[in-house]
Amino acid sequence: MPPHRTEQIRNLAFVGHRGCGKTSLAEALLYHTGVISRMGSVEQGNTVCDADPEEAERGISIMTALCSAEHRGHKVNILDTPGYAEFVAEVAYAIWVADIVGLVLDASAGVEVHTRKVYAMARERGLPIVAIVNKMDKERADFSGCLQAMKESLPGCRPVSLQVPIGAEAGFKGVVDLLGMQAVTGAGRDAKAGPVPPELADEVAAARIALIEAVVETDDALMEKYLGDEEISTDELLAALRNGVMAGTLVPVVCCAATAEIGTIPLLDAVIDVYPHPGQMPAWKGYAGGSVSEEQLTDPGGVRVGTLPARGQQGGEERPADPEAPFSAFIFKTLTDPYVGRISFLRVVSGMARSDAAVVVGNTGGREKMSGLALPQGRKTTQTGELWPGDLGCVTRLDSAKTGDTLCDPKATVVFPKPWLPQPMHSLAARGETRQDEDKLGPALERAADEDVGFRYERSEDTGELVVSGMGPLHLETVISRISRQMGVKVQTTEPKIPYRESITKKVRVHGRHKKQTGGRGQFGDVWIQVEPLERGLGFEFVNAIVGGAIPASFIPSVEKGCRAAMAKGVLAGYPVVDVRVTLDDGQTHPVDSSDIAFQLAGQIAMREALAQAGPILLEPIMKVEITAPDTLTGDMVSDLNGRRARIQGMEQVGGGMTLVRALVPLAEMLRYSADLRSMTQGRASYTMEFSHYEPVPQHLAEQIIARAKAEQGEGES
Repeated sequence: MPPHRTEQIRNLAFVGHRGCGKTSLAEALLYHTGVISRMGSVEQGNTVCDADPEEAERGISIMTALCSAEHRGHKVNILDTPGYAEFVAEVAYAIWVADIVGLVLDASAGVEVHTRKVYAMARERGLPIVAIVNKMDKERADFSGCLQAMKESLPGCRPVSLQVPIGAEAGFKGVVDLLGMQAVTGAGRDAKAGPVPPELADEVAAARIALIEAVVETDDALMEKYLGDEEISTDELLAALRNGVMAGTLVPVVCCAATAEIGTIPLLDAVIDVYPHPGQMPAWKGYAGGSVSEEQLTDPGGVRVGTLPARGQQGGEERPADPEAPFSAFIFKTLTDPYVGRISFLRVVSGMARSDAAVVVGNTGGREKMSGLALPQGRKTTQTGELWPGDLGCVTRLDSAKTGDTLCDPKATVVFPKPWLPQPMHSLAARGETRQDEDKLGPALERAADEDVGFRYERSEDTGELVVSGMGPLHLETVISRISRQMGVKVQTTEPKIPYRESITKKVRVHGRHKKQTGGRGQFGDVWIQVEPLERGLGFEFVNAIVGGAIPASFIPSVEKGCRAAMAKGVLAGYPVVDVRVTLDDGQTHPVDSSDIAFQLAGQIAMREALAQAGPILLEPIMKVEITAPDTLTGDMVSDLNGRRARIQGMEQVGGGMTLVRALVPLAEMLRYSADLRSMTQGRASYTMEFSHYEPVPQHLAEQIIARAKAEQGEGES
């Protein structure tokens, strides 16, 4: 495929609920435009977009795939995204670089929970949307029902049909184009245009009037013509439709049956005729290279955190889709091929991308070379010499650039913002099965995090465990499976340990003395300290109340150091101690034997004694949780939360038949919540979670936790 100019390019991201047929639709478009010689099947695992062995084996999309179809001299770049909410990071980055969002609906299911989420993301990004009602050949397919569901369930959505389906379910055989007023029937490459079937004449006429009325309402001049019974030409209607789509006031709707190969070419026609090329979209804006923090790049600023800010909203460095502008590109995906190495997928934002050109990473200043510039079709690539602004492609063997980074002209550096991503909701403790696996686990996790921006890992300072985190159980399962398959590292996982804390409930004054005489110089340190509880969350406070020089000032920091050391391991179960004030008010020294280490040990002795006497308690982390679920399931969800020791903070209607529930829940009760919530709501609910504060553990549970911790400590010592 030769390089296409900016005005010949359309960037279309397929998004929607799992099972709505996004991958099959992409496959059909590739087949019908001659890119592939035969259609693959999701069930058989041989589609262009689901080329990863993990996807082929599971029969689902896990990663965003990029492919392209050529139609009427135009190149339509297709981003096929996963439909499972756990892979939301893939969807966010696809929407970030797209110009058009193809909202795919199952004709028999209508608007589902993930449909609402991705619709909101597209709206927040300010992108034009085309709704695609797929699987019209399926039992209980209902095109008009989908239109009604969009009106009722998607905030601010005004769907306007561009087509009338010819038949439904097993009788679906084509569509009537309401703009061109012709019928397109038949499968795939054999589809033919013809007159409107007589039996549909009345329905088509009514639908055409509805289309015209919806469009003229967005244009005052056309509205006057319409009210004056003047004829509105197809060109005028199309121009006003484009404006309405760009303004976000209209959402055109088309229909098809991807696996039956019906209605796919009319979809491409609509995308080319109605939707914008990259040069017609707002210019990207960023920050001057080296003048931006990571927080600026990921926090929309002025927009509710959690959204995708509208194109052109952030930064002051504008980069239009102009071939004469300085080169800039945004990396939206990274893969590692065993033969080629690292592959970086990018959108050319401005200027021309040329093979082997020298560029810099705006985020870091690192120098790179645009080697292996290519056009992807899933995992296969075709080398190209250049890409125009707005096009999507890939380069190989970038040394330091990662997903979310900006490549740019060394003489005109810029850094583009990244999409904000929710915090991972599901965590596991991970370790290698063998010593060899353990040695290779770190590099394997680093590579996995490079390829999947929704995946994270870290060594917990609280528990010492290596904790891997993702958006849900399925997400982590696929990442760990990929590590095993691609990198030969076998990983064992368990539920992570809860980072409990210990504290105290009353004030005590204790004495600590360290005295040692072994011949020669001895060791002597003597302290009196008061220990009392602080308000929850204040941590640790050390007060020097020594008067009269009872302890020299040079030894005071040593006493504090000893107290802190004793707090690292509490007396109940060995967890760190928090929210304590220590006041040093008296002590003694020896003119020869006193030393820093002696007073440090004296402080430890006193602190351990104080913790034992001051009513020690066990604390657990409490999480702030927000769950969004269908109204009909709210009662079951609240009942389940009550069983998890939750405190409901509030509930509110959020539209579309959904309710938002806010609650405070102990982290120990949330370890398996992602899977439980999916099972309880059939995948129709979602949640976010962040740390709130620590609270005392109920006594009967604290006893179990303490006993378990002591047993583990005993096993470790043995």
